[in-house]
Amino acid sequence: MILGDAMHGKATALALLLLAGSTSVSLAHEQKLEGSEWGVIGDDEATGRFISFAGENRLFGFGGCNRLTGTYEQHDSHLTISPVATTKMACAPDVMAREEQLLDVLAKVRGVRVDHTLLLLLGEDGTDLRTLTRRGGE
Repeated sequence: MILGDAMHGKATALALLLLAGSTSVSLAHEQKLEGSEWGVIGDDEATGRFISFAGENRLFGFGGCNRLTGTYEQHDSHLTISPVATTKMACAPDVMAREEQLLDVLAKVRGVRVDHTLLLLLGEDGTDLRTLTRRGGE
């Protein structure tokens, strides 16, 4: 009886390990950015800064004052964003400064990690440059 319980425990542990392996494969698949939209944490969703990853590797968004457009390349967790073009509106200095900070981050992105509803934009050395939150549902 004790031997049977031990074998059952090992079988359960093995099943959990296999399940954990399939979850990580699924998580890697979910990291594909196409069709997703991400907002800057702390900004109002209706008027705040965001970036959206569209089809054909197109990126667009709003920097707080100006509309943004560009392209991106994603291969698994590696992400690069082309130089982003913006409209040329002028806004209050603090708004312009926040927009410039976002543009600087986008220029430095070399990687990405999705953690549920968070998007971590990573630099060359893997450091977290900016964390964004998913907009508009899953």
